[in-house]
Amino acid sequence: MGIIEDAHRSLIAEVGLCYVATASSDGEPNVSPKGSIMVLDDDHLAFADIMSPGSRANLEQNARVAIYVCRPEKFQGFQFKGSVELSQDGPVYDRLAAAIKEKGLKLPPIQNAVKIKVEAVRGLGA
Repeated sequence: MGIIEDAHRSLIAEVGLCYVATASSDGEPNVSPKGSIMVLDDDHLAFADIMSPGSRANLEQNARVAIYVCRPEKFQGFQFKGSVELSQDGPVYDRLAAAIKEKGLKLPPIQNAVKIKVEAVRGLGA
């Protein structure tokens, strides 16, 4: 059994949007919305880096990340913390590209697939 539970999967699938917090090696923070968040398996999330030079630069310097998915009107949400792996091709990249295409979105090409090894999850208000 992994760290990502059914309640996390359901909220991510329902909302489809998250906020990603990163920090540079000297601590300069950045927060960026991502509409491509998906659950890969019981321990990993992923999103597409499409137009996020600030997030990308931070993740290249500091692989630690926090991701927040919420439904504020229902006071539901989860924060996921972990470390990332960036890739410019491969199965995670292909899966993200297919999901974006399936949504019918006309976006620039994905710069990186961002795979997150989730190490901690915290519920809203926890």
